[in-house]
This record gives sequence, C-alpha cells and structure tokens, in this order.
Amino acid sequence: MADTKKNKTGTEAGAQPDGPAAGTARAAASQPDNLEGLQAVARAAAQLAKNKENFAQAVEAFNASDASRFQAALDAAGVGEHCEKICFFLCVKKCVAVCLTFCLEPHPGTFEVSEMIEFAGVLDQLARDKRAFAQLEAIFAKEDAEAWRAFIKERQLGRYCHQLCHFFCEWRCRGKCVDLCPPNPLITRVGSIPISQIGPQGLGNGPSIPPFHVGAPNPAAGYGDHPFGASVWLMGVFNMPSAAQYLVEFSSTGAPGSYNPLLVASVTGYNWTSVFPYISPCTRVPSSGGDPGWFNVADLCDSDGGPTTAGEKTLLYWPTGALPDGIYYLRLKVRDGVVTRTSSPQVVQLDNTGPFPLPRPTITLELQKPDGTRIPLKCGKVRKGDGLIAVTIHAFDPHLSSVAVTARGNSGLSVPVIDITATALSKTYNGVLSETGYPAPTTFFWDPWNDPKIVPCCYLVYVEINDRAILNDSYAEGHFNSGWEAIEIGF
Repeated sequence: MADTKKNKTGTEAGAQPDGPAAGTARAAASQPDNLEGLQAVARAAAQLAKNKENFAQAVEAFNASDASRFQAALDAAGVGEHCEKICFFLCVKKCVAVCLTFCLEPHPGTFEVSEMIEFAGVLDQLARDKRAFAQLEAIFAKEDAEAWRAFIKERQLGRYCHQLCHFFCEWRCRGKCVDLCPPNPLITRVGSIPISQIGPQGLGNGPSIPPFHVGAPNPAAGYGDHPFGASVWLMGVFNMPSAAQYLVEFSSTGAPGSYNPLLVASVTGYNWTSVFPYISPCTRVPSSGGDPGWFNVADLCDSDGGPTTAGEKTLLYWPTGALPDGIYYLRLKVRDGVVTRTSSPQVVQLDNTGPFPLPRPTITLELQKPDGTRIPLKCGKVRKGDGLIAVTIHAFDPHLSSVAVTARGNSGLSVPVIDITATALSKTYNGVLSETGYPAPTTFFWDPWNDPKIVPCCYLVYVEINDRAILNDSYAEGHFNSGWEAIEIGF
C-alpha cells in the first residue's frame, strides 16, 4: 500500500471529506492504480506472446513449476522483470481451463451472502476431514478430472464444484508464483550496516550487525550518518536455490549507469573441522579471463555462510582505498548456467580521505592589542591586559563528526576554548549533513583571563577533527587529524 501524508487538519492528503460522496470519490480515486496494474499484466503478456517459441517455453516451464526455465523464457522475450505479472496471467488462464474441465455443469445459483456463508461452512467441514481434504488436493494436483467429479458427486458437493476448484487452483497459484518468481538477489549488509539503515545518500547508521562494530546514532555527539571506507564487508542473499555462481559489480555513474565487476584477488575464511584446532583456512578465488569476478557458490567457506544457496553470505571484502571519494552503486548477480538474476542497486558513499586542509588542520594565534593591531604568537608569552588572543581555525570535512579546540597545560589540564561572545569553538555535525566545520579560516577572540579554569602555564592550543567514516567495518572516530600552537599565559 502506498504511503500517505497528512495535511494540517489530520486528513490524508488528497482524501475527500466524509460525506455521502466520500466513498464514491475514494473508489474512483483508486481505479487508475487498479487499471494500471491490469494494463501492465496485459502489456507483459502481449510482449511475451510476440515470440511464440518463448511463450510456449514459458507455459511449459509454468506447468512443470521450473523456475529456472520459466525465468529464462521470460528473459529471452525481454519480460524478465515482469515475472509476477506473467505468472498471474497464466494462473488465471490455467484456473479457467481446469475448472471448466472439472465442472461440466454451470453453477446453479447466485453468489449472495447466504450462499457465501453456506460455502464457508462446507469448506470448513471439508477441511476438518484432513484425509478427504488431502485427497481432493492430490486429485487437483494431478489434474484428474474424472477423479475430481467422482469425489464431488460422492460427497454431494456439485453446487460448489466451481468454487472448490477455483479455491484449490488459486491457492496453488499463489505458491507457484512465489516459487517461479522469487525475490531478486539482495545485498543485505554494507560494512556491517544493514541496508535498511543506509539512506539515499549512501550513509549508514548503526547499530551494526554484530552490534559492537558501530553503535546506535548519536548526532549530538557526532555519531551517525556514516560513509564507508578502507575494506568494506559486503553480505547478501541469493534468493535462487539453483544458483551456482555470484558476482558483485559497481557503478560510479549512477544507479542505471554502466557497471563493472568488483574484482578482488580472493576471499578468505574458515571451514569447521571435527579435530583440533577445529577450523581450517578456506580461500576462494574468482573467475578471470573474459568473464571475471564470478565466485562459485560451492567454494563458500563455512564461516561465510557455507557452500549452499540458503541464507546470508559474505560476498567479499571491497578494497575501496584506491577509489575517489563519492557515491557508488553496488549490484549482486547470481546465475545457474541458464538464468542470471540481478539485485536492485545499493547506494554506498565512500570516504577514504582524511580531514582538510591537508596535510593537517591549521590554528594560528595572534595577540590583538587594545589599539587593534595584531602580532603573531608562536610560543609567545602574554599577560593580562596585553589584549585579546585572536584564534584562527581552518579545519573541515564533508562528513564532519566533530572539531574540538582546547588549551592543554601541564598535569592533564585541558580547557575548551570559548570566545568572548560565549561561543564554543568546538562543535559536532549534530545531524546536519551540510555542517563541515570551518571550511574557510575563521577567527575568534579569546580572553583566557576570564576563564577560571585557566591558570598561569604554558599551553598547547589544539584543533582536532574527526570524520564519521566507518573504516574496516567499524567506527572508531573515523579519520583524525590535528594541529596546534604553543603559548604561555601569565597573570
């Protein structure tokens, strides 16, 4: 069901007010969606029907419940993405044809409420007889029309022959379409972050799986909306029982852009053994040559999900350090030798560059005298009454976590620098993605003699900056850098 938004009155946006015409208006509003769905089924079936051979192959695979052949026939006709629609079309045709064969007489009555109630009771009574119910289901599965009619006659169910037939047929069709049109492969985790927690800009939020890699978001503390960097762990599910190989590919040109195989030398893990040390190293390598990057499902290590198509698997570890920072899209492909299926694109934002400016953030100290002139302070000594200290900061990152400016003296003394307007120079991104720190040199005026925490001492005044990048699947303050200046403060 599509999401709806509410307006200021609390009514769903686009909804009609309650009244005599409200129900009619809502029904009319829903018709385009219903019609578009039916039109999509018709278009998909018509496109498949353009190639009689592909159509016949699809019907044959449908009747045999062969998902691989069914998908192959649809792919060959260019309608592979419409699997569910084609299956629905064939199901409707199948049920009509079967039930006309099973039930030679037309339905004797009308479908009034009283009749529906009677049928519900008949169906329940039949279902409670597990043996009889299973017998009827088996007869239907074999499409044995004579046995079906004999069963119906014996139990005097002729009035409900068509309804029972369609009940069994449409129920079986539901299961068949699930089997014939399974969900596409899916990348499930990026850098230990489930994809449900990765936003449209490719930034992820914890908690991770396992939870100790990345904690829950705390934007006020600079924690959350993480890009990814270094080695990025990728996990996924195949959703294809017959899959024999898989490949991860990436694009830097957009979700519908051109994709290239994500090539790594190998993936290492462990297999479990029954003797000490109970684990054995396991390494799998991808294909090379003209069709590179494919891994064999049979080579999956036990520690990576095991050599089966079921469950979540470690796909590979993506070495991102040589790639430019920015947004990328990943796709998982699986194939069984006949059919190749592809996941939807997964957006990922990479950040492998430390805070700026390079090679380190800058901080400069100057004494602003009462007459407005300034002189540099490099290891300089200043006393109360000499003037204010002008602190100029240049430290930024597109994925800022925090920037801290502190004066550090001896014996572990550390005092946050606060300017004469009571503005703290330290800050976090606090959930604002456009907050980058101090992208241009910014000057503040500091009066340390009005801070009771400052005592006469030599200080190193630090600027320290962290970004939010998840590196090697964990977040530990991301990339870090710092700059400093020395000063002696006297009274």
